[in-house]
Amino acid sequence: MARAAVACSILSFSVLVGPPSILADEQVPSGAQTQLAGLPNVYLQVTSSTWRSRGRVSFALGPSLRMKLESAGFTVVENRTDPHELTLKVEYREERGTQFRIDLYGTDITCAITLEPEQQGQLAHVQVRESPTYADRDTGPYIEVLHRFETNPYYYFLGDIVKGRVVSRQDVNGSLVRGLERLVETESRLTSADAEAASNPGNTLPASDVLFAGQALNNAIREVGRLQDARAIPVLTKLLEHRDRQVRLSSVAAHGAIRSPASRPALARVAQPDRDIDVRAAAAAVLADSIGSAPSP
Repeated sequence: MARAAVACSILSFSVLVGPPSILADEQVPSGAQTQLAGLPNVYLQVTSSTWRSRGRVSFALGPSLRMKLESAGFTVVENRTDPHELTLKVEYREERGTQFRIDLYGTDITCAITLEPEQQGQLAHVQVRESPTYADRDTGPYIEVLHRFETNPYYYFLGDIVKGRVVSRQDVNGSLVRGLERLVETESRLTSADAEAASNPGNTLPASDVLFAGQALNNAIREVGRLQDARAIPVLTKLLEHRDRQVRLSSVAAHGAIRSPASRPALARVAQPDRDIDVRAAAAAVLADSIGSAPSP
């Protein structure tokens, strides 16, 4: 059975959620830590292990993390002795999962990520866990679980989470909303880059964030809906006009989960003219389900 879990230690509340299951514990950092101004240098400390017979992980974790931090505007230094104000410690483990054939097992991924200012204790902690569903035998459980890991909102938007925490003390939910907004803002550029790479056989594969943007977009929409965060309403409203019907369906569902009266005008527009019958039906169903009422405590 698929499962995913994320633990984030940043501010001061605890939330337990369903699929993808996420445990978020947020605490005020101990001591009177000074708010870090600007975007400090980051030293990336990565360790990894795997149960697989080759003895090394196939996922290029270090380059992926570096790209996320640099895309968020941070400078990543190579050595511990290089000047830096933050250390991002990453412990990535692949453990043997469920047996799905004789002598063949899936892989469970656990990735613990800790952000530490120099000599100031822990600033943030994120733990991401993913397991394969074992449903896609053509792809294979290992490829599937890597895909799930890379499109998990709390890993995909790690750069946004770190930046939000360092620059403005943003809570993790707000950082996810901002990450979703950023992805929507740059989607056309990412799509163009993906298409260019695919049309030119001389190009290497585009970055994973480009390859997985579509699935990460849908995962993030579902997550902000599950969080019932009204700050996501403007970007969810924009996504009701997305070219992908699944994105529109996910956005309708997220509006329904948030249950804000502010969603009603946008959903009313979608319930009639949308070109897809399923999207129209979903919007009409959400409107009929008393969207203006407040969510249950």
